[in-house]
Amino acid sequence: MEISTKVTDAGVWVSMRGSLDAISGEVIQRELRSVFQHNRRSLLIDFSGVAEATPAGLRSLIPYVQQIQAQKMELILFNLNENIQKMVKNSGFDSLVVVVDSLDTAIGYALSKSLKKR
Repeated sequence: MEISTKVTDAGVWVSMRGSLDAISGEVIQRELRSVFQHNRRSLLIDFSGVAEATPAGLRSLIPYVQQIQAQKMELILFNLNENIQKMVKNSGFDSLVVVVDSLDTAIGYALSKSLKKR
């Protein structure tokens, strides 16, 4: 799993490339620890480079969902392929995060939430 991050006005944009499974979940956990140092209201995770995901890989994000919610932040997932989107919905994970279709939609959502909280 390759992960890159970029700090933007909308939040921290995390781009992932590879498979999201139990092993890559550990890599993601290490990488996401640094995200909270940026003091942004939103964490935007780009799934466009994720071809497949397992329930164990998805569960690896749960500790960050809890931390994000405790800090009054939002986790926004976007560019999910059809299979991953179905897994997110069927698992109920979509009740913990915001799922949108594209980067533009994710940025718009994050910026609108940021403006309301000022």
